[in-house]
Amino acid sequence: MAKKSIKRRARTGTGTFVPDDPSTPENEAWVRPVVKKASKFSYGIDAKKDFPPPGTPKYKMMVLAGEIKE
Repeated sequence: MAKKSIKRRARTGTGTFVPDDPSTPENEAWVRPVVKKASKFSYGIDAKKDFPPPGTPKYKMMVLAGEIKE
């Protein structure tokens, strides 16, 4: 089974569409999005050394979500 190539319209930093430059062979108006690897934990924490200190709101959210044990 072949994977379907997903293309999306390219955008500038302000959010407007990027036009195609006819003098180049590639079409700059369409790009393939970069797929980001999901981290093990939510809230942007990847390793034990990055855990927030106990008592902080972020730590409490992780305990309630079941990501860490108190």
